[in-house]
Amino acid sequence: MNSPDPQSPDLAGAVPASTVVIARDGAAGLEILVIERAKGMGFAGGAIAFPGGKVDEGDAPAGPAFEGFAGLDPDDALARVTAAREAFEETGILLSRGAPLDDGLRDQLRPMSDRHEIAFADLLARIGHRLSADVLTPFARWLPPPGLHKRFDTRFYLAALPDGEVHLADGTEAVHARWARPAALLEEADAGAISILFPTRCNLARLAQFADTGSLLADPTPPPFIQPRIDGEWLTIPEGIGYPYTAERWESVRRS
Repeated sequence: MNSPDPQSPDLAGAVPASTVVIARDGAAGLEILVIERAKGMGFAGGAIAFPGGKVDEGDAPAGPAFEGFAGLDPDDALARVTAAREAFEETGILLSRGAPLDDGLRDQLRPMSDRHEIAFADLLARIGHRLSADVLTPFARWLPPPGLHKRFDTRFYLAALPDGEVHLADGTEAVHARWARPAALLEEADAGAISILFPTRCNLARLAQFADTGSLLADPTPPPFIQPRIDGEWLTIPEGIGYPYTAERWESVRRS
């Protein structure tokens, strides 16, 4: 079974989603923030992943809390807000700009946002923050092959860790959060110490090529739209689009 033509993707049944790779420079170079999803989650339970989730129409970037979104493709604009919201809910990190947030108010607003009791636009207005579109750099878009039980049409973004922001897993969807070098995470996965999905492995391999946050964010590679193919015993992605890891045996691919 082959994936559809990237120029006319088969989006039937695919749920729009958004993910953000938050990066910083550590003692040994580029580090990224990853979460461990709760084992009871319906998708990728127990896996190591980047903060993210389903796109919500309530994330529309309308109002003075948003800057630089007007000229973007509407789906891209919406997904960027979702990425910022999910980063806040799952890790406590605000990608918006404004005065430092009191820990008590941060702890109050995170579950409210997660329960959709406050829209992200209203949350930003309440704390006097503005979210700029340019703090989220498109990295890739992944669409699984048709026929799978769960298909998420996922946009991946990059963001540098804002000064003064620290992470804390929410304890529900994300039971742990930590900084790590992409190469170290791949080593852990190869040793069986952690579980990762095929797109996560591919993206970690791509991220491992960069020495620091500056070189990652300055990468001129256009963000690819990737639709893996099932070729016999292998799940593959195209070569020549910035990914050094392009194939995995279908029998070993984790699909939920």
